[in-house]
Amino acid sequence: MVKERSVSLSLRSRLCLNRRQVILGLLLACLTLASIVATLSDAGITWDEPLYIKASRGYMSWLGLFKSGLREPLSDAAIVRGWMPHPTLELHPPLGKLLSGLTWGAFRGVLGDISAHRLSNAALFSLLVAMVFWMVASAYDTASGLFAALSLLLMPRMFLHAHLANIDTTVAITWFLATYVFWKCESRRGWLPVLLMGVAYGLALATKMNAIVMPGVWVLWTLLFRRNWRALLRVAVTTVIGCGVFVALWPWLYHDTLNRLAYYVLMASRFKDRPQFYLGQTLSHVPWHYPFVITLAVVPLAITVMYLLGAFRVVARNGERRVDETGWLLILNALTPLLFAATGFQAAYSGERHFIPAYPYLACLAGVGFGLALDALSKAWQRAHERANVTRVRWVVGLLLALLLAAPLVSIVRLYPYELSYYSELVGGLPGATRLGLETTFWCETYKDALPYLNAHAPQGAVVWAENPFVLRFYQRDGTLREDLQVSGGDVVSPYGADYAVVEMRQTGFSYTPEIIKVLQEQQPVFSVTRQGVPLLHLYRLERTP
Repeated sequence: MVKERSVSLSLRSRLCLNRRQVILGLLLACLTLASIVATLSDAGITWDEPLYIKASRGYMSWLGLFKSGLREPLSDAAIVRGWMPHPTLELHPPLGKLLSGLTWGAFRGVLGDISAHRLSNAALFSLLVAMVFWMVASAYDTASGLFAALSLLLMPRMFLHAHLANIDTTVAITWFLATYVFWKCESRRGWLPVLLMGVAYGLALATKMNAIVMPGVWVLWTLLFRRNWRALLRVAVTTVIGCGVFVALWPWLYHDTLNRLAYYVLMASRFKDRPQFYLGQTLSHVPWHYPFVITLAVVPLAITVMYLLGAFRVVARNGERRVDETGWLLILNALTPLLFAATGFQAAYSGERHFIPAYPYLACLAGVGFGLALDALSKAWQRAHERANVTRVRWVVGLLLALLLAAPLVSIVRLYPYELSYYSELVGGLPGATRLGLETTFWCETYKDALPYLNAHAPQGAVVWAENPFVLRFYQRDGTLREDLQVSGGDVVSPYGADYAVVEMRQTGFSYTPEIIKVLQEQQPVFSVTRQGVPLLHLYRLERTP
């Protein structure tokens, strides 16, 4: 496909950044961190956060054992107690949870418990925005890099994910970090770059199993653009180093390593098939097109148009003597998580969260597309106005194109703090997505708004039903929900066994508890949360039945 004499459009530019680009990237990171930290506590607790927060505190307790020496913390009993107390629940490697525990230990006195746990992802996402800028700016130009970084920041769902103590965001970040380090180091001589690539890959492996496909992407890219055994050997060594880093970061694997690795693979794959409400019906397994349709539905239209334009620019640049190596690396990494989910090798349910590692690369491609549009429109303007100042024309056109990002920004403001219910203009926003039969929301973030009503109106000792009772119990431990209220849900067959039912419009969950449909049809809510005329949550007062 690509001849050996082909040269990269960005081989030299990837190796260094000018001073202005370094500063701009850091400013973007600071802007991102400030905007997230300022709103860190506004998002409600989501489905998996109680489990991950509990795990992260267990890790911190284990680290505290080192005060008395090495023997006790390195014993198998102490490791199991600290790192794997619930083997059927603790499915994922520890890095994201470990970082959450470290920021909790350092900042809980300043930010409070929940926000301190969430700070690690906020900081990592800020670094991710900077890396997206640096990669695109050095490979293409500064304007393209700025649009790419802002595209990622202003994807409403990504912005909300960056607020949460969940590992999905960490997966996207570590995947991009490993690719970024590979992009910077693969052409450098010596083994230090290989070591850096291996460590970066190990961090991705230590976050979630998804990372096992990354060397395949690198091998394919190497076969296309390097075609020599040394480059392939470096990828192989990178993979081996990464596996070593993965084991080193997970003390649970220090004992009985092979059996525990086998158990990890078995347990991590057991949730591959899960019910999902999609296009108006609840399916036992989503079809192959689910990740692609959801991506089109949840990424803002302006960004979608730009990343498609960017992909076109990369493909169109192939030729006898020119090939966009960086662009193809972006395309391959954008496609891989989507294809991995589409083929059924990885779980794909509850919206975009299982394939959001693709989204930073889509943002990069959007920046590439922005650069193409900027060049084309600037040249057209200059042809029409021969005396126009070239620099001024590019600024004017660039600002006009940047206004494309106003719509995603407005959407974040309008939906805040429920950006997980964002749908793009392509499907008619949230109301249009509801008509199409796409899930309204999925992660319990709306439960938080029902708490003031329950605290003010629920009788002493009232029973409160919710699809995910663990989130409500977490609020009780946090002091946000009254302790006297009895929380039920996952362990109760019918919501009619409770005085109140907290019903989030997660249509997938209705298949688990069909009585909810009866409640929705026959009862009037005493409290509701809506956005754009679409209900996200209802709170019902019920007559408890024996």
